[in-house]
Amino acid sequence: MDRVDIYNSLAEHIHNKDAFFKQLQSLPIDVVGDLMLNIPDEFQAVKSMLPRMAPDEIQRNWNGSSGYDLLLQSCAFMRTLECGVNRFSGRSLDGSKILDFGCGWGRLIRLLYKFTDPANIYGCDPWAKSLEICNESNLTASLALSNYLPTELPFPRVKFDFIYSYSVFTHLSEKAARAAVTACRKHIADDGLLIITVRPRSYWSVHPESQNHLAKDQMLADHDEKGFAFTPHGLGTPASVDGEITYGDTSITLKYIADNWNDWVVVGTEYFLQDQYQMLVFLRPRH
Repeated sequence: MDRVDIYNSLAEHIHNKDAFFKQLQSLPIDVVGDLMLNIPDEFQAVKSMLPRMAPDEIQRNWNGSSGYDLLLQSCAFMRTLECGVNRFSGRSLDGSKILDFGCGWGRLIRLLYKFTDPANIYGCDPWAKSLEICNESNLTASLALSNYLPTELPFPRVKFDFIYSYSVFTHLSEKAARAAVTACRKHIADDGLLIITVRPRSYWSVHPESQNHLAKDQMLADHDEKGFAFTPHGLGTPASVDGEITYGDTSITLKYIADNWNDWVVVGTEYFLQDQYQMLVFLRPRH
């Protein structure tokens, strides 16, 4: 079935939102992503049901690439996430209630349409600009503004089967990271999983000097001795809270997580080659 056939099959369900998204769930994840990348003008009805992509400039500035290059990375992450969820929880993403913690402009939320209904999809981000772009793009999900140092998630009384956070803990200060995992623990199902990505020690050898100047030797020493290395970005960043910068660049060891995040148990890890400096860590709530 080529793209035109798929668009036509989706158009048949345009007046039934549930049936429309069920049709999406029947497709491979790469196809779901490809369909949303550039919907032809002749399928305006389908276009009105699906979110538009963020402008290429935003994709590049926020994620380092755009278009198909970024889509390939995004699909690879979601396949790795799905594989790890199956392996480490014995469950499936299908039909699950899922939160994208730190959703940005919603690039990964779009791919969740492969697995579950939009009513089960949630996203939060502490930067209002992120949610503004999501809403402008017609992203179908429950979205809310979170705090840089959260004590709760902005979804009262909601328990999630799975919470994932891609390229978020790779940027958080120690205080912000601890606040985030503590808040997530309050909103995870008893048999759920929190999936985060962390940077390995080797990241510091490729940290771009254009990002911010730092003593790489100190970062390596902090990683080895403390298990947590963090260098903040400038004071002008939105993530400056009460004079403390909560956003920068971070590496974390599994031993640090095991020793310090007492509400969680590390149950496994995964990698994907499209982003070798993002290791997936699967965490089960400690009971």
